Amino acid sequence: MSKLTLRLIAGLLCLVMLVPLTACGNNGEDEAQTGTEPAESETGNEGGHNIARADYDCDFVVVCGGTFNIKQHIVEEAENDGLTDAVYERQMKIKDWIGVNCVTEDAGDWVEYAQSVIRAVNAGDDAYQLVMTPVYRCISQLITSNVLYDLYDLPTVNYDAPYWHKDLMSELEVTGRALLGYNDYCLSQVHLFSFNKDMYAKYNFEDPYDLVRNKRWTIDKLFELASNVAVDNGDGKWTVDDTYGLAGWGWVGLIDFITSSDMKIVDRDEDDHYYIAYEDNEEKMLDLIGKIEKMYNAEYSWLWKSVPEAGTQMSMADGRCLFMFDSSPGLITLRDSSVRFGVLPYPLYDENQDNYRTLNWNGMLCVPSTIRNEQMVSDTMELLPALAGPVKDAFYEQLLGAKLADAPDDVDMLNVIWDTQVSDVGLICDDCVGQMDSIVYMIPQMLEFKKVNFASWMKSNKKSAQKGLDKVFEPKTRK
Repeated sequence: MSKLTLRLIAGLLCLVMLVPLTACGNNGEDEAQTGTEPAESETGNEGGHNIARADYDCDFVVVCGGTFNIKQHIVEEAENDGLTDAVYERQMKIKDWIGVNCVTEDAGDWVEYAQSVIRAVNAGDDAYQLVMTPVYRCISQLITSNVLYDLYDLPTVNYDAPYWHKDLMSELEVTGRALLGYNDYCLSQVHLFSFNKDMYAKYNFEDPYDLVRNKRWTIDKLFELASNVAVDNGDGKWTVDDTYGLAGWGWVGLIDFITSSDMKIVDRDEDDHYYIAYEDNEEKMLDLIGKIEKMYNAEYSWLWKSVPEAGTQMSMADGRCLFMFDSSPGLITLRDSSVRFGVLPYPLYDENQDNYRTLNWNGMLCVPSTIRNEQMVSDTMELLPALAGPVKDAFYEQLLGAKLADAPDDVDMLNVIWDTQVSDVGLICDDCVGQMDSIVYMIPQMLEFKKVNFASWMKSNKKSAQKGLDKVFEPKTRK
């Protein structure tokens, strides 16, 4: 019998019947209880967690909003491919330690998932314990619908542990609440640069990994190196069949230069008010736009449009570009390529910048406010990232198509990328009310469609985008 049928038949009775299925050990009561009283001395060491043993004997239901690759996070069985084996082993460790079985449920696509969560919470249904969102789709809707639990209230989570990204989470707080979480359970989906190792060696350039380590890997250096490579195939026309210093999709990848240059789309003032931040560093922003525009129109770059025309796209696997705007999922497609590729983070704005900054495109973790067993959810939420080490290693090997020991420099670069991720409220709220989309995609839109200048663009879009932000982040608490 379905949960919907139970609600129609039994009203309050359905709540009693559903609790054993979803709340794990509540025995029909509202108070969260553990399956057994854990012995205080039985704490785990692997991963550095401090979760006591328990026997909740229940499922932990995860729903995915579409951006996350669920097989990189939860699997029904190992597939002998390294990554799913590590994911499955983590699930078995959690089940052995606290008696929780991690499972997935289909809540719809990357838009429908939010309505599924909202309906469940409004019905008082403890149907889901964890929601994995896309990078921006419907996150603002989940916030304004007031259906999310404050992760800071999870009793056994150690946000000071290295596998939790507390700084990244704090950038997305809503009136002091952590409704959006991020930790090492989230396998990084970011934009980066791949490069052709053989082509790079042919030009006798400085070691790219040393450039990164010595913080000399800047926008100017990237464009300088790329400008040395522009080879026509002999037909006298610059087309996708020629060789370039820099290639890629001239859209999403351009946004990341704002983040990597240590600027923000949206920032928060001393009163915790979110605002459009482009004009905080207007001179620097104008300089950045100028650098990107020069590259965008140069002979050494091949950037295709937001909606690519047929036959205009290129891949690192084609062997005809030195650097490629790429993504972590995109690296997986290169594993069977004959091209030896390497990985580099987005560059610094200049050598005076303190550190690299990588914009998180991964989506977030949310917990519905109707969870009944907070202790179980908290323990599981702590174990998932604490036990992520082997999963992360397997993920790196999948991205690089090689064992970690065979590509130490690229592993270092992935760690730089992984460890320097930041969030931006502007991206998270890209689909909220107002012109936030036009603010987020300002640079690629101005370049592709040859729109007005920076000042005019801001004048046309800033006010409406700010209204959208204010709507999302106005104080609101579920009664």
